Amino acid sequence: MRRTRSTAALVAAAVVAGGLALASPAYADPTPAGTFRQLVGVGSDTTQDVMNALAGDTVNGTSYASTALKSSTGAGLASYDAIGSATIQTRSGGPSFNRPNGSGPGRTALSDSLTGDKFNDTTVAGQVDFARSSGGPTNLVGNALTYIPFARDAVGVAVRGTGLDTLTVGQLFDIYKAGSTHTLNGQTVHPVLPQLGSGTRKFFLAAIGLNEGTVDTTLPTVQENQANAALTQDGALVPFSVGSWIAQNNHIAPDYSSNAVAAGAHLASIQLPTDTGGVTSPVTTVDGKLAPVSHYYENSTFGRDVYNVVPTRAIDPTSIFFDKDIYDVFVTSGDHEAATASDSAEEVIADFGFLNEPYNGSINQAKHARVGGLESTTVGSAPDKPTLKTTVGDASLKLSWTPSTIKPALPVTDYRVTLKDADGGVIITKDLPSTTTSFSFTGLATGTYGVTVTADNLVGAGTEATWTGAVKYASTTKATTATTAYGKTPKVAVTVTGTHGVKPTGKVTVKDGTTVVGTGTLDSSGKVSIGLSNHLKVATHSLSVSYPGTSKLNASSTTVSLKITKATPAVSTSHPTSVSHTAKGKVTVKVTATGTTPGGTVRIYQGSKVIATGTLSGGKVTITLPKLAKGKHTLHAFYVGSSTVNSKTGANFTITSK
Repeated sequence: MRRTRSTAALVAAAVVAGGLALASPAYADPTPAGTFRQLVGVGSDTTQDVMNALAGDTVNGTSYASTALKSSTGAGLASYDAIGSATIQTRSGGPSFNRPNGSGPGRTALSDSLTGDKFNDTTVAGQVDFARSSGGPTNLVGNALTYIPFARDAVGVAVRGTGLDTLTVGQLFDIYKAGSTHTLNGQTVHPVLPQLGSGTRKFFLAAIGLNEGTVDTTLPTVQENQANAALTQDGALVPFSVGSWIAQNNHIAPDYSSNAVAAGAHLASIQLPTDTGGVTSPVTTVDGKLAPVSHYYENSTFGRDVYNVVPTRAIDPTSIFFDKDIYDVFVTSGDHEAATASDSAEEVIADFGFLNEPYNGSINQAKHARVGGLESTTVGSAPDKPTLKTTVGDASLKLSWTPSTIKPALPVTDYRVTLKDADGGVIITKDLPSTTTSFSFTGLATGTYGVTVTADNLVGAGTEATWTGAVKYASTTKATTATTAYGKTPKVAVTVTGTHGVKPTGKVTVKDGTTVVGTGTLDSSGKVSIGLSNHLKVATHSLSVSYPGTSKLNASSTTVSLKITKATPAVSTSHPTSVSHTAKGKVTVKVTATGTTPGGTVRIYQGSKVIATGTLSGGKVTITLPKLAKGKHTLHAFYVGSSTVNSKTGANFTITSK
């Protein structure tokens, strides 16, 4: 690709094959009639002829079929003129719609093709792929459209009569402003403007300090870049694409100016605001042919880039709407060269009066690319942020989101998920269809990550939903218990394992509800036996066992059931072997159980009859028996039990009453 301009490029612009201008210039929609190609472009009059040539069509009698631009898959261009038949049809079986005349209507048709809105009265969804534009974006809200520069043009002033040979910006301002007397140095002048929607008109007015609100709205208008219609009398002047002037006068492009030129029309020299050395002519002559003057083209007042405008999402390789054919033809990025930037394409561009620039195909805004919003009737705003939920897994991160209930005019088209490192550097971006509301990143190294999720529509990316946190490897916690009697120490055997060869370390916590009932530190094998309180109530407990994780392992937890049963007591008695039948004997009963001191009631039975009772204190009680009839009595003690200790019948004992 040519990266610097040279004298050879200027000569190529002037020394061209071409015949005489046609008396009635032919329009150059894709030929032959009824031809349909994949990449459809409409819009600017200024660049229509060069784009027709790059499409491989016949322009002004010369066929450019041998240098037709195509994508890597063979997709070709279909460039439809700004003027011609009232309507065009761009797809086989598609609708016929009003021909977009000029940069603005071309961009509007492209926008309506994206949104599905009507262009004038016809729905043109999917009918246009790019717009030719000789100016930058009008709508600066959003980034739906990317303006890709492919050449440098300039706007000059075509004049008729010697009194307008040299002009200044100030003089042009006075001539075109509202309320102007339309005189210059005592001479009456006849200013003309291109049609509304013309990129040349918009650019020229801005260059001389005017706009549609301050220009003289009574001025006559003609189709842009047509001197014959504009310069019908001496003193007439009209802004004109210098590239188009060169191409017409060199008989490269259809000629709409030869009659005016024969009557003395020419491009005026301009006093450029940044120059102090006099006026500059926009053109020079090389071997009898017109050629650009680089200094004039590069001037920031009247020099301008010309663009092919494409949907931004179509040239984003990470987008689900990425269009490789559009990318191949128009975009230069890294090692990828746009078809428009090939040597053969740049020779054609030079032939049509434009300067080749090293930024042909650039999508970098620091290198002349521009971005702008849709130029359509239904725009609205970008979507609000979705509600984001994240789940950290084993070296993974699962995202799920709920769309915002705030609905802009244009629906959500896709969701963009971006994973970033701890420093904010982008690791990966994934674009997902609007029907998708979840996504997982897997195989991540441990560390801190950030995530953003945006809902996008044709206006642009919505507000980001964000998350920042640590991604670790998984740990698994398992626990077992054994049924334990009250008073004995219950134990929870815990094993924690880690993935990716990482050994768990640290503490494990056991809770009964919200109460911590035990903690323990894992050994080198990831195990620990945790002794709990020996006074857990008699019941089946659902214990939660949790491991907090480490810098490389996620937390994990489990639940385990622990059954605490009543303690089994032992009952012993101390008693006299004989008593007087007139005295009351006493029996001491002791009830014991492991880990607890039983309390409650003790009964003394003779057979099945209760003959005395007592209440334990400190696990003992001395019970006074009633007077026993003379004879031998077989008795036994019975411990009734409690909420924590089972009941128990003691061994029989004998007392002889005398």
